[in-house]
Amino acid sequence: MTAVRRSWMVDSVEEGIAAVEEDGGRILRLPLWLLPEGVREGEILAVLREGDTNRGSVLIVRVDREATERALRRSRVRMGQAPPGNDPGGPIVL
Repeated sequence: MTAVRRSWMVDSVEEGIAAVEEDGGRILRLPLWLLPEGVREGEILAVLREGDTNRGSVLIVRVDREATERALRRSRVRMGQAPPGNDPGGPIVL
């Protein structure tokens, strides 16, 4: 039996379709019913596919709370360390 592991990040959820980023690369569009109930944007999903060509496959998808929290921490750090822009503030003049 072959096992394949992937990590999906939920990018968006709209009208029963979830856009997930697979392993930091391509975007997959999946029916929401394939994902854990109540999944939200920004969550990281651990995906495991087990099976073989003769017996079929089983796909296990769960929310990876630890990976989600790590991603949120990295995002907070990046936002806090963003270099200041050149915007002096004030009203917009057209």
